[in-house]
Amino acid sequence: MTPKQIGLVRALLHKAGLTEQKEDLAFSFSDGRTEHLSDMDYTQTQAMVKYLNNYLGQDGNPADKMRRKILSIAHELNWELPGSHRIDIARVNNWCIAHTGAKKPLDGLSLSELNKAVTGITNYYMQYLKGI
Repeated sequence: MTPKQIGLVRALLHKAGLTEQKEDLAFSFSDGRTEHLSDMDYTQTQAMVKYLNNYLGQDGNPADKMRRKILSIAHELNWELPGSHRIDIARVNNWCIAHTGAKKPLDGLSLSELNKAVTGITNYYMQYLKGI
């Protein structure tokens, strides 16, 4: 593992609250060969980074990032179910169907359609803020 990769893994471990398990994770991902990050090979490092990203809900998939962005803006717009902090996904889906041109719910949008949806909901949010 390169010094840059070690920094990335340590940052992910810290963010996940798994700093104390660093040696155990290194041991596990190196198939019992080492407890040191610096002794892990490229494939083992990639597997560990992927695991940590998934653990944190950051799988790196651009489409998922855009969906999370849309859901985050929905929270800012207070599109939540009454009496909770959970997003009203039906409202989000209805917005996507009505405003994206794709006529699809959030999970049905392709990467290019999601890009347009993020732009559209961001503009919608800006108009919302101007009205406050």
